[in-house]
Amino acid sequence: MIQSNNQPNQALGSQNIPVKVKRAAAKLQRWFKGKQDVKAYQKLKKNHRYRKNVIAEIYNTEKQYCNDIKILSEKVLVLAQQYINQENIKTIFMNCNQISQWNQEFLRALEFSYQGYIGNAKDIYKPYWVVFEGNTKQLMNVSSKGFRCYFDYCSQFSKSNQLVDKLKQSDQKFKQFLTLISPELRGMDLSSFLVKPVQRLPKYILLFKDLEKHTEDDHPDMKNIKFLHKYFRDINEENNKSIDIYIGRLQISELCDQFKLNKMDLLSDPLRIYKFEEKLNIIQANKELIVQVHALTDLLIVIHENKLFNQVKLDSLSFVKDQPDTKYFNNLFQIVGVGEVLQCFAESLSIKKKAIEQFEKLIQFNREQECQRELKSGKLTFMRYPVQVVIVGTEERNFQSFQKHTQYITEISINKVYQNIFVRYSEVEAMYQKYSKKYPMIEFPKFPNQSWLTYQKTKSIEERKFVIEGFLQTLLQSKEAQGDTQILNDLKLPFNFFELPQIVIEQQKSIFSKYNTTLDGLDELKIQGVLVDRLKMSAGEILKAVCIEKESRKKSIAQVQPNRVVIWQQKYSTEPNMKRVIITMPDGTITEIGVDDKARVSEVLPFVAGYNQLIYYKDFRLYLVDQLKKQRILDDDEIISKAYDDEYQNNHRWLNKLEQLITASNTESVVIKMRKYLYMPQELEEFDYREDPTRLIYLGFSILEDVYDGKYYLGFKDYCLFAALYYHIKYQDKIEVSLNNLQLDKITKVIPQDVYSGKSDSEWKEFTKECIVSLNEQLDKISQLNRVERLQKKDNSQFKFTDKRCLAALIIINASQTFTQGSMAIFQVQTYEQTQTYFKQTGMEVHATMYLGFSAKKIYFLNPQKKIKFRELDYSKFNWVISYPSQVIFNFENFKEPLRFDTFQSYEIKLLVEQYKDIHKFNKEYNLENLFHNDKSQFIKN
Repeated sequence: MIQSNNQPNQALGSQNIPVKVKRAAAKLQRWFKGKQDVKAYQKLKKNHRYRKNVIAEIYNTEKQYCNDIKILSEKVLVLAQQYINQENIKTIFMNCNQISQWNQEFLRALEFSYQGYIGNAKDIYKPYWVVFEGNTKQLMNVSSKGFRCYFDYCSQFSKSNQLVDKLKQSDQKFKQFLTLISPELRGMDLSSFLVKPVQRLPKYILLFKDLEKHTEDDHPDMKNIKFLHKYFRDINEENNKSIDIYIGRLQISELCDQFKLNKMDLLSDPLRIYKFEEKLNIIQANKELIVQVHALTDLLIVIHENKLFNQVKLDSLSFVKDQPDTKYFNNLFQIVGVGEVLQCFAESLSIKKKAIEQFEKLIQFNREQECQRELKSGKLTFMRYPVQVVIVGTEERNFQSFQKHTQYITEISINKVYQNIFVRYSEVEAMYQKYSKKYPMIEFPKFPNQSWLTYQKTKSIEERKFVIEGFLQTLLQSKEAQGDTQILNDLKLPFNFFELPQIVIEQQKSIFSKYNTTLDGLDELKIQGVLVDRLKMSAGEILKAVCIEKESRKKSIAQVQPNRVVIWQQKYSTEPNMKRVIITMPDGTITEIGVDDKARVSEVLPFVAGYNQLIYYKDFRLYLVDQLKKQRILDDDEIISKAYDDEYQNNHRWLNKLEQLITASNTESVVIKMRKYLYMPQELEEFDYREDPTRLIYLGFSILEDVYDGKYYLGFKDYCLFAALYYHIKYQDKIEVSLNNLQLDKITKVIPQDVYSGKSDSEWKEFTKECIVSLNEQLDKISQLNRVERLQKKDNSQFKFTDKRCLAALIIINASQTFTQGSMAIFQVQTYEQTQTYFKQTGMEVHATMYLGFSAKKIYFLNPQKKIKFRELDYSKFNWVISYPSQVIFNFENFKEPLRFDTFQSYEIKLLVEQYKDIHKFNKEYNLENLFHNDKSQFIKN
């Protein structure tokens, strides 16, 4: 209503404006419009004047330039015939005749159009005249070389200039010649004239760029100006490359003369040029050498003591590999070429970074050049990927035995698909002997002579790491050997190893097409089978998710190309590649499986877990136990059949037979068994075993095995109680019968021999029997009570067990949690002397021999007597861990020095710590951190 009342008033107001006012307003508008038109005209006029000046400068400078070049090519060159020999004339004046002829043609076309542009009168010109159409047609003519004639001139100019300077100082006739031509050159120096063609090309770019900037888009000459600007920009860039090529090849020629190299061979590739020179420190056959590396586009010339030491060919698969520091070598890196590896180390970190950046840039340039050549020739049939070989750790095997040796854990990867292999130095040396004869053209790293006295020393092991890494890198990277399936078989790699990246790409395409997107975060975890709503409750789901995230960053070969794992049947005995392996489960039962001869531990563990109905298994690992009952953890990437066979053969050597006699060991077989390995917060663990009876039983047996191994500090009655629990969990179905004839061998399964010898047989038997009877009564009561609650459907009654074996397992878990050590993996270590001194100086408790405990929450220092914790460290303060063959080093923010401990389980400790770090990182990313801050013991209530 308000609007309808106002509108007529507004219209009425408009109609009431006097006619004089309207006329005045219209006049004022015309005045303003006229002013705007005048400004626009003035701006356009100013722009045209500027264009006129630029065009005039192009024409005038071109005219002057042509005149100068004509003087040089006609007058000066004619006089030079009398004073300079023909060879020097050719070097000094180059192809200036050709340049002069071409620029005269260019000027004639420009002059013809320019005269039409400026008109007849001095100040009258035609601003929309097309000036550069003739020059454009000249340069678009494919038969015309155009300004490319400058390439030869510019590439040889430096040599010309050097000769002029040399003749000025040493040749009297040349000095007379310079005096004679001085008037022709207007008193200028000869070099000032010779440099004009070199300076002229960049000048064209500046002039036409300026002209394009001040020309309207709809100007009839704009397309010609744009063409010329782009033409001179491209020709100048091409010319610079041509100069670089000339100078670079001249430097190669000088390098050949200096070190007596094969000039014909090095200059055979027309695109090969000299790039730079770098001083490097290299390690060759355990020797440290200082060398000069002369880098060509696709070749490294290594000079040592003024002689050719080596040549390293580079191609699209070459790369520079950054390496971590070792105990004896710092600032390490490798340059990996075609069938050759340079093992380098720098004097400082900054020098290392500079060298890596420089060589990476060179390889990238070479890679681009090679790709362009292959694309032009049409020979690019398939994508090849570089192979990287890195020794990620070492393990001392049989470290308490006569047969002690070092295993080198070697990661072989191809485009983020990796596999760890476990090799001895002697195995790699045998491969070297074999393939150096088969492929004599490949320059393998030299293997140093073996010394039995020093082969276990840390420095010797580190030097061998370089040799193993370099040899395998060279072998797998060389084009000659990449079709040899025997090499892959020797390394237990799949026959299609070099095709794996393409297989991964196809798998990723399949996932993308299925879900129409790439997945990450919780979406990817869901697709991979993680129950994301349980991540704050279940240890098993967290560990599963952590493994999936790790595998998404870097895939193992077993993921891309799985091997066969089946339940063993007699029919498999006829298959040559199938091996029979027996896995002992935590409860003592066995699972017989058949595996391919390349099947990895990471493939066996999920199979046997699934077969035995264990829902979550990521906190369990497979352990290998030898005849002396010494056990070690099996790495995920170990080939299980090879690990078993190697251990079996090792234990049947005469030295080990002697050791078995000394230790009175009568065990004849090698055992692979499954055990608890990693400990998560108790409330998360409880959620999993409450839902999984198999897991509950396995945990109970794992704790009883820890009791036998002396993990807990126990008294006589404690051991009897655990023996009674073992009896219940193992023989529950026939407990009444077996009690009447209780055998000692059944209760000694959890009592260490040195502890058992402290009491008589009758004492152990009688008290253990009392515990068994008492426990049986208590378990009956709890079982009946839980059964009633389940019938009544009371809260959480579904998680209460009625099976007495499960109840016994719960009591075992509950009992273990009353000990500090119950929720951690424990390793005995020797504190390094320097670390002991550091602790003493800072007033902190330290022991020469002690235990390290690793839980999901913290790292603990435990005393050597009762394994009581005296220090704890947060993972949040942890920076890094390094493992050496017999030492592990930790770096924490709250310690000024790294902490060093001597142990032969260094690699196992490193893997465990890194896994806990991955768990903490995952928990922080998905906001589960609250579960890892509470360090109070959580006890189970039955």
